[in-house]
Amino acid sequence: MDVVYAIQTIATPWLDSLMTLVTDLGSEEAYIAMVIVAYLGVDARIGQRLGVLLVASFFINQYAKGWFDTPRPFALDPDVVRTQRALDGAGGAGFPSGHAQSSSTFWLYAAVLARRPLFWPLALFLVLLVSFSRLYLGVHVPVDIVGGLVLGVTLVLVAVVIERSGFRLPTWLLVLAALAVPLTLHLLAPTPESDLLAGAFGALVLGPTLLRHRTDGPVWGRVFVALIGVILAFTVLFASSLYLPEAVKRDPLGGYVRYLALGLAGFLVAPWIGRVLGLVPGPGPRRR
Repeated sequence: MDVVYAIQTIATPWLDSLMTLVTDLGSEEAYIAMVIVAYLGVDARIGQRLGVLLVASFFINQYAKGWFDTPRPFALDPDVVRTQRALDGAGGAGFPSGHAQSSSTFWLYAAVLARRPLFWPLALFLVLLVSFSRLYLGVHVPVDIVGGLVLGVTLVLVAVVIERSGFRLPTWLLVLAALAVPLTLHLLAPTPESDLLAGAFGALVLGPTLLRHRTDGPVWGRVFVALIGVILAFTVLFASSLYLPEAVKRDPLGGYVRYLALGLAGFLVAPWIGRVLGLVPGPGPRRR
């Protein structure tokens, strides 16, 4: 708590607003948009790998929070919370920090996949900035942040080792595992967001398997397809929030299907629309 108190000695209203904006970079909505844009508009292979590792990281974080079940700093001193928005987004236990873990997973793995030295300083800066915002806003203590960073870096290292080993599952087994394993975890050991994570994981593998998306076409076409994907995904999210009965949303299978549909809107329907409209190239030869 002493570190949180020390950091908050520099607190001002404008810094409260800035840090709240920074911490929103680690929200689920932000990652949904970034993964879809990466997949549809930048590089499909990189976008898919980023998404799969990020969702796996979220899964691990959810279960780790349940195992450790440590209090948030505002449970000890309610006055440390800087904004109501930060409080509203601080669900569950404190350790490990989901924002620190997801930001390190996403941005460091993006730097690995991008293979551009200049991307590393930006990635490290964003990870540190998001992590600092959690301390400043009073929703985590330093040990939460360190735990999240360690887990995030570990997952990136594991992903790199697996990639360099050349290990590949047969496509049919990969799809089956991507659908069955997260769904089984969700049904047998549910967490507050396991329906979202299980559905997203399935969509990230199933969508690209059913329709291969290419990102070697014109930039303007990729931009339009990425925009279509983001709009479709958030339309499904908000429409299902408004119109689906609460009983369906709370049902384990209903929630899973809802988020699987959201993911497929971005990773299957949007690429198909892009291909039909001639915004992106056709399938072409598959990479070995």
